[in-house]
Amino acid sequence: MLPFFISYLFILSYRVAFHTVLSVSYTSNTMKAIEYCIECLTKLAEKTLQLSSGYDRNSFSQCCAIIDKLFYEGKTPPEIANELHKHIKKITEVYDPYVFLKEKELRKAKKAFEQLADGFSDSLEGVIKLSALGNSLDFFTDDTCGFNMKGFKFSGDIDKIENEIYIKENILILGDNIGDFIFDMPLVDFLEDRGKHVYYAVKEHPVQNDLSMPDVFKFEFVKMFDNIISTCTDEVGIRLETMEGKIKDLWEANSVVIAKGMGNYETISEYHSERPVIHIMKVKCPAVAASSGYEMGTYIAELY
Repeated sequence: MLPFFISYLFILSYRVAFHTVLSVSYTSNTMKAIEYCIECLTKLAEKTLQLSSGYDRNSFSQCCAIIDKLFYEGKTPPEIANELHKHIKKITEVYDPYVFLKEKELRKAKKAFEQLADGFSDSLEGVIKLSALGNSLDFFTDDTCGFNMKGFKFSGDIDKIENEIYIKENILILGDNIGDFIFDMPLVDFLEDRGKHVYYAVKEHPVQNDLSMPDVFKFEFVKMFDNIISTCTDEVGIRLETMEGKIKDLWEANSVVIAKGMGNYETISEYHSERPVIHIMKVKCPAVAASSGYEMGTYIAELY
């Protein structure tokens, strides 16, 4: 195992150095993979293979080749991640490799919510801040990070967001991780109490630790909120070309769109010129920090 680990580190360092020359950076808040993303995506492939019990030299090399090819083509980090997940699912036939991590995340989220929720006001700003805090967990950038109010730094133009919400009736929330759902419920309640029709969109099938329809039924989330709809995909983030059904109708209509998390930010950044979107997330990596203009660790709510 040790020789393979040393080989892995050598390959990773070589590939990161190589891609520094080829890196495609961000422009005008549009997210593209940069050299930092290589290490993150490589770790994602390694972790997913391990969770799928399919980790060996050959499968890992295949994943590295996918990363190299798509990085050179200028794809976004979620686009590369989605191809990795599809490949790993195909070679391992494991439907939901993150099932146990999602259960762990949900337990953490429920416990943290009980401890922290009362510290936020029931105003729009308060429920948005709480929703942003719900985006804290990330098993890919830092296994030790969690829901922690120490040093909580928030930035957001609440007045601008309030004006966007005030004039529209329908609201589409693009969910992210399973823990986010718990922290998003006060925001959903706040909006519904003011006569808004809220739709909460989750993945049709599992991908990473994102909330999916099987999770919704498994954890009985419909008892907390019953207007949960599907993105009709098993992909990180969202793509216009794969939208269909209700989510497409809401996106194309005069609805408020609230997108949770970095995956949605990274993919929707390709369409910022097409419609306004409210992004609520924690900035967890240098690539998103560079694109958004916020320091890592900052919780944000911005209308783009």
